[in-house]
Formats: sequence, structure tokens, C-alpha cells
Amino acid sequence: MVQKIKNLIQNKLNTACYKKYVGEVERQKDSYRQWYLREEGWKNQTYSRSSEQIVVSVPMQSVVKGFEQEYPAGIVLFYDERGELEEKAVAVTAEFFSQYPFVQIAYGDEDRLDETGLRVEPWFKPQWSPDTLDSFQYFGHIFAIRMELLRELTEEEWDTCLAGTFENNCYQMLLMLTKKVTDKRWIRANDTQKEIAPIGKVLLHMREETADCERTAVGCGSATENCGGTPAGGTGSGGAAENSGYMRGALISAVIPSKDNPAVLETCIASIRDKTVLPSGVSMEIIVVDNGSSEENRSRLEQLADQYKFRYFYHPMEFNFSRMCNYGIEKSNGDYILLLNDDMEIIQSDWLAKLYEKASLPHAGAVGAKLLYPDSDVIQHIGITNIKVGPVHKLLKKHDGESHYHGQNRHVYDMIGVTAACLLVARDKYDQAGGLYEEMAVAYNDVELNFALYELGYYNIERCDVTLYHHESLSRGDDNLSDEKWIRLLHEKDILYTRHPSLKGFDPFYSRNLAVHSNLYLSNFMYAYEKRDYYTEVKLWKKPEPVQWENGCLTVNAEHARKEKKLEFTERDDVYWIEGWSYVLGMDNCRYKRSLLLLGSGGKIYQAAVLDRYRKDVEEILPEQQNVALAGFVCRIPKDALPNDTYTVCMLASDRCSNQRLYAKTEMKFTVE
Repeated sequence: MVQKIKNLIQNKLNTACYKKYVGEVERQKDSYRQWYLREEGWKNQTYSRSSEQIVVSVPMQSVVKGFEQEYPAGIVLFYDERGELEEKAVAVTAEFFSQYPFVQIAYGDEDRLDETGLRVEPWFKPQWSPDTLDSFQYFGHIFAIRMELLRELTEEEWDTCLAGTFENNCYQMLLMLTKKVTDKRWIRANDTQKEIAPIGKVLLHMREETADCERTAVGCGSATENCGGTPAGGTGSGGAAENSGYMRGALISAVIPSKDNPAVLETCIASIRDKTVLPSGVSMEIIVVDNGSSEENRSRLEQLADQYKFRYFYHPMEFNFSRMCNYGIEKSNGDYILLLNDDMEIIQSDWLAKLYEKASLPHAGAVGAKLLYPDSDVIQHIGITNIKVGPVHKLLKKHDGESHYHGQNRHVYDMIGVTAACLLVARDKYDQAGGLYEEMAVAYNDVELNFALYELGYYNIERCDVTLYHHESLSRGDDNLSDEKWIRLLHEKDILYTRHPSLKGFDPFYSRNLAVHSNLYLSNFMYAYEKRDYYTEVKLWKKPEPVQWENGCLTVNAEHARKEKKLEFTERDDVYWIEGWSYVLGMDNCRYKRSLLLLGSGGKIYQAAVLDRYRKDVEEILPEQQNVALAGFVCRIPKDALPNDTYTVCMLASDRCSNQRLYAKTEMKFTVE
């Protein structure tokens, strides 16, 4: 009887541990669900019936010529009937147009229902992005248009709109209507009252069977490439033909800063000369600015200048990227400025023609290219995103062979910025923006230029259909910077936001529903282990080191234990960050509660709580182990929680269902000072 009672209690404890484990795994696997559970309180709001009467919802598939004459409504909400319309989508749309009477066209966010009915793959959309719409139909499967604007379409325009599949019909209609809006007024990038705008709420749930080439992207590519039609110039930006008069007879000045790097520079310039095909009537000059190479390298660079026909300026000075570029531009004659790193390699013949096609448009600011690490598909740059901690390269080090977040690495996108490793801009706009700010010698100077162009009303454009190799080291990263260089980086970021305070934490081309802490286009939800101000409880361990519990069953991989670099001057600079993963061999890991024991060289031991972290990678490499999805652990400890000393990272694992204790010591050490 006693044994039966023990077994019953044991089973209940096991069940409780497993239930808690499964719930936490599901919670950490689905940050989008956590986001919409927190954010969608608007579904409980009451909307007036009178306001709903101004909106009529129409399936895209039902649109025919003259349909707009049948409805008295002031606004038409178009949606894809292959999706499930959110219950209050009509009311929310009415509310939005009532709140923003200047808006003519609005588009909603959306997601997808998987085979189980679970909401997945959200598509959060940016502010009005004319070049993005020229590239593909980013409004997606739900958008709304004022009826008075729809009635501006002529019979001939309706015939053009309705000549193909319904996806293409909608795309053509949007191109025409956005052109009508932008023909009336140039919508500046920094306008706060845009006639074309996102609603910012998830109003449609597409079904699994409707997934297409970009999952939920309507129109697989550009209008000319995939949809069987020619863009109607509907965004107001137009294409090359529309602006050919603006482009004729121009000179592009490529400015390349370089020092003591003749072999790398030769690869760059040789690839430019060998691969580049320019549009008719466009020419190019190359200017190299050297801030102090050795005599031997200077002589070699002079030889290369003769061989490859570029202008070489030897101008010794301390490294200042901004000053070097501005100096080269002063020596140039071009109508357009191409800023280029000396470690670039051209692999696409029409790269400059495509950059030029966009840079020559009246609304365009800086235009950039997709940069990959050499001989790989690993992304180095596909545009800059301005998140809470500052400007970051979006999707850095992801593989370009896969399409990410509805084609973020496939299409042409309006962005808050592009990198000066390869950046083309009209000279008059460069001058208007003040050029590269020379008080920012190393970092963020190109971002500052992009911000200045944006604040002048121009759109900065990332062309993901232009690919170059960037021979920057794949291993290079912020963690490799010395403390001195890190402080300089923070100082120059401070200058950036002092000059552009309205852009701190704001990016019009990055939805507010997207993560403010990541460059990977995740939902804006942070787990506790991701929060930089979430600190671990630490207490003195008053017992001896528990070596009696060390039996080899507990495996611990401490991936790092170091002082965490602060991302703002206002942050604490004395937080120690320990992260890794662990598991108990051959046991049910959901039963174990873990903590760290930090063994000081002076003999004192401290116990620190850890946060469990979902680790799909560990789960995949340990398929034979039981319940290891939460093998990850994260611990952040403020300096004042530990006395100065050098600590060895150890782990204690306690079985919640028995008195078993396990202990393991790692080789990882860190010093608090």
C-alpha cells in the first residue's frame, strides 16, 4: 500500500513536470502567439454601427468593371476570399479612415492558418513604400480604398486592370490608383500624413492551401517579371523609361577609400572594369583615396592606377572614412556618387545600371545592393533596419538561398538606410544632405547620410536584385571590438541620434509590430531571457562544493561567460552574461531544476538562478535524450551581486520528483573586476 501511494505521488509529480515543460516549450516556440495574445485587445472594443456603414467588404475575386457603381459605401475593403476575414475587420477599417481622413488607400497586416488552424507567419507591413510596390504587391491580401478614388478609373483603365488573373488584376489596379494619388502630390518619405498607409492590425488569416511563391505575397515578383503585365507607373516612382531624360549623359564617380591594400583593391577595380556594362550615354570614373600607404604599397597603387585607368590621390591623414570620401568627391566630376569599399567584388554585369535606374528617379535618395560574403550565399547586407538598440544589418548572416520574411532578400525595398560599402546617390542630393558627417570617422556615418536624405523627403532603396561580394571577414563582429573601439562606436551612435532625434527607435519601413531587439523580422515580443534588464537572483552558497553529486550524468556546455557590452551609454556596463545548454544523460530532463554554482578562486561559492531557453538545435542533435527542448540556460548577473574574483562556472541540477542532485564543473571561467 505504501509503495502504491509513493508511485501515485511520483506519477502526479512526473505529470505536473511534463505538463509545465510542454507548456513552456510551446510558449517559447511561438513568439507570435504571445504577441497577439498581448496586443489584440482591440478585438474586445465596441465600434459604432453607423461608422461600419461607410465600408463594404468585397472579395478580390469578385471585382468586375463597374462594380463601384453598385455600392453607396465610401470605402471598399478588398480581401482574398481564400482567407478568413477578421470579425471586426470592417469596423476597424472604418475607424481607421475616420481617424485619418487624408488616407486614400490603406492596407492591413495578415497571417496564415496552418493545417491545425494555428495562426503562423505574420506579415507586418511598412509605411508607404513606392519602390517596394513597384517590385511586388506588398499590400498583400487585404487593403481598402476610398470609393471616390476608385471612381477615377476610366473604362480603358478598368479593361487593363481586369486583363489577367485576379492577383494581377489587383496589382494593376493598385499601381494605377497609387499613381493617381502620387500624381496629385509627391508623398515625401518623411511625411506624417501619407495618403497611402498601413492600418497596422492583423485583419486577415490566409489558409494553408493558398500559399504562393512568397507565402502570402500577392504577385510573385515584379509586375514585369512574373505577373504578365507592365507596371502602370502606379507608385509615382516610375521606371527607367519614364525618366530616361533625367538619366541621359550622366557621369558616375566611384569613390573608393583604401590604404595598404593593393591586392584587395585590384580585385575590386579589375572586377569593375571586367564586369560592368553601363547604360547607353552613361560613363564612369574611378577615384581612389589613400590616407597613407607605405612607400612600397603607394608605388604599387600608382602602377594599378595606370593599368586600370583610375585617378589616385595620396592624402596622408588619420583614418576617417567620412573625410576620405568627401575628399574624393571634391576631386570628382560626376553627376552621381558611388561610394564603394575596396573589398567589394563585382559579379553581375548590370549591377550599376540597376542601381542607377533607381538613383536617377526624382524621389530616390541612396540606393544600395545586396552584399554576400564571398563564394557563399551568406548575407552581409540587404538593408539597414533602425531598431531600439540602433541601426542593424537586417538578416545578417542568414542564407540567401532561402527567401526570408516575404521576400526581404528578393525584392526591391524602400529602407531607412543602405550601407556605404556600395551606395549610389545623385550628387546634388548628396550635397543637399551635407555629405558624410566628418565628426563620425568610423561608424554610422553612412547611416547618418541615409537619415539626412530621409529627412529631406527622399526614399532610400535597397535593390536585392543586385548582388555583389563583400570580402569582409565572416568572423568579424561587435564582440571582437576592443573596449576602446566599443566606446567610440557608442559615441558615434550618440552623435547619430543627437543629429536625428526623431529617428531614435523609429523606422517607417519596419512595422512597429516587429521586434525591436532583433534583425530577423520576428514579432515584437521578448522572452525574459532576451531582456537586457532582467537580472538573475544570486545568493551565497553556504555549503562546501557538492563534489559528491558529480557522477558524469550531467553534461554542461557553457558557450560564453563574459561582461555584456552595453548598447547605450545609459545602460549598465557591469553585467555578466552566462549562456549555454545542459542535459542529464538518459533521464527525463523536464524533471530537473537547474542553477549555476560560481566557484570563486578565493573559496566562496555563489548560486545563481537561470532562465530556461528553448533550443531547437540541441533537440535536433540529441534525439535519443528525453525532453531536452529547454536545454538552454541564460543568466545575467550585475557586478554588485558578486565580489571581485575569478569564477568557474558549474551547474547544479535538482530532480523535482526525488531527492536526486547532480553536479558538473565546466572549464569556463570569468573575472569580475
